[in-house]
Amino acid sequence: MNRFVVNVKSRPESVMNVGLLAQSLLAGITNGLTYALIGIGLAAIFKGSRVPNAMQGEFSVVGAIVVVLLLTGHGWPYWLAILCGGLSGAILGAFIEVAFIRYMIRNAAPEDSYLLLTIGIGLSISAAVLYFFGRESHLLPGFGSDNLYIILDAVVREHVIWLIAISILLTIGLRQFYRTTSVGLKMMAASIDPVGAASIGIDVTLMRTFTFMLGGALGAAAGILITPIIPVDYMIGLQLTLKGFAAAILGGLTNPLGAAIGGLVLGIIEAMAIVGVSSSYKDVITFSLLILIMIAMPQGLLGRAGRTGG
Repeated sequence: MNRFVVNVKSRPESVMNVGLLAQSLLAGITNGLTYALIGIGLAAIFKGSRVPNAMQGEFSVVGAIVVVLLLTGHGWPYWLAILCGGLSGAILGAFIEVAFIRYMIRNAAPEDSYLLLTIGIGLSISAAVLYFFGRESHLLPGFGSDNLYIILDAVVREHVIWLIAISILLTIGLRQFYRTTSVGLKMMAASIDPVGAASIGIDVTLMRTFTFMLGGALGAAAGILITPIIPVDYMIGLQLTLKGFAAAILGGLTNPLGAAIGGLVLGIIEAMAIVGVSSSYKDVITFSLLILIMIAMPQGLLGRAGRTGG
């Protein structure tokens, strides 16, 4: 570990600035991929059901808490706890669709009621986490070892490399899922034209349930990936949802790939704001720039075609 200790006083100021910039850029990419995973899950649900899911961040909290309980409370193997954490997000997503969304669709509920519903469910989950697990924050062990690496003068923890790699694989895998698999194509058809899809034998209701399961699993995966870096507690779900919404809207709310790009842009802007100004103003600067971007490009970063892409 001593080989990574750097004597800052002996280094030129320009080298220090390069190192600071590289470290900030890496942090921005890491945070951006976290926002991207939340945004991808949110976009996947909206793409398949037209439901704006304002509780997407709570999937992350539930997934992370399940892994913490199974790993530290019951001594389960890490890989099995992670698998169960992902499944918990999928099961929660299916429950919400069956218990609430399906009933509201059957009764022709207005669009804004879905937003209010998911806000209420998100607050209820947050309150349940506070009641059962308290205000304590929870951390998970990092994936792999605890090694540190130097990349472009920035110190990188091994788990961050895992996070970046898994996030990229999930994004590419989701794109291929929608484009090449039978279930993915049916989910897209059911979301674009429910009546037409039903007329050719597609179970539109089942596809919508699959959509919520997919969004829940992606949200849980995001929570599991960030918990070795950022402590998870009952309050973090709302913060993740807001950043995920920003990422999804920036990239095109019906396009999971666009949400991934939007998350990266959001994370990098946020990191550069911290370097250039102050961490106290990072959200103000970040969202002000996002407003300007959306005014200039109201269809999102990928344009009109990107809003309907997969």
